[in-house]
Amino acid sequence: GEVMRGSAVRLIIRPAFLSGLLALSMVIAAWLWVAQTLDRPGPHSDDAVVTITAGSGHATVRWELQRAGVLHQIYHYDAARMLAGKKFVPKAGEYLLPAAANLRQIMDILHAGKSLQRRLTIVEGQTSAEVIAALDAMQHLTGSIDPGVAEGSLFPDTYFYTYATKRGDLITRMQDKMQMSLLAGWVNRQADLPYSTPEEALIMASIIEKEAANSAERRLVAAVLVNRLRRVMRLQSDPTVRYGITIDRPRPISKADLRRKTPWNTYMIAGLPKTAICNPSLDSIDAALHPADSDFLYFVSDGFGGLRFAKTLDVHNKNVRLYRQVEGQNPKGSKP
Repeated sequence: GEVMRGSAVRLIIRPAFLSGLLALSMVIAAWLWVAQTLDRPGPHSDDAVVTITAGSGHATVRWELQRAGVLHQIYHYDAARMLAGKKFVPKAGEYLLPAAANLRQIMDILHAGKSLQRRLTIVEGQTSAEVIAALDAMQHLTGSIDPGVAEGSLFPDTYFYTYATKRGDLITRMQDKMQMSLLAGWVNRQADLPYSTPEEALIMASIIEKEAANSAERRLVAAVLVNRLRRVMRLQSDPTVRYGITIDRPRPISKADLRRKTPWNTYMIAGLPKTAICNPSLDSIDAALHPADSDFLYFVSDGFGGLRFAKTLDVHNKNVRLYRQVEGQNPKGSKP
């Protein structure tokens, strides 16, 4: 009787043990499969960008990854995220997924919330209206821009931002950088300049920006304009005329436009125009605050992208005739 009871026990234990071993083997196999799936290079041969919006559930995240072409099979995501548990919580944002990134790397990127850094470059000489129009056209930004962004208040530079950044926040960064740059230059300005405020220097810098193309010429243009202000001569700058009549619709100016009085037409008004006419570069601001030591009172285009300077009206008129000869020979050449 004792022997039979022992045999029965052994017969009962053996199937249970085998079942447990089988279950363990299945778990190990599943774990190895998931691990292999996680580390398998992704099917995408190029970098991919995915956007995860706030409040997205796993079904939405899975679909975005599938649509981006970074999953071999859509159910791989579910297996991986269930295995990760609370260690994987995708964050809202826009993400760059490197070419062939495996699922483990992709999940790490989404969990860390390190959004793609986008880049916006504000070009020297753009108007505030042009900058605002560019920001309004960028669909991955949010919010509206408050009206009344002052001309010349936006610092030309390259700005980095992430998905869903507010347009107003970018404008504030541009304005803060312009104010800091302008005030830093103002503190170290040349003595006896004909500006009473940093804002007047900014207006001058915006004219210089539109009149000259390089550092050397900017300082000479600054000298001309400063010399004219000191002699109470009108600045007679074509870009100021153009700004006053074509703020929203650029077009060539005519002789009649030169006689049209606006707060910016420096052929008709004395001194500086009402506001800046563009957002000037740091180099133009520096030129306005450190003009060249020169007696020049006039300048005109040389027809080849540069400028000719003169101390007297006679020499200036000669330079104008030279420019017109070049313009006549090459109507598509540079304009003054």
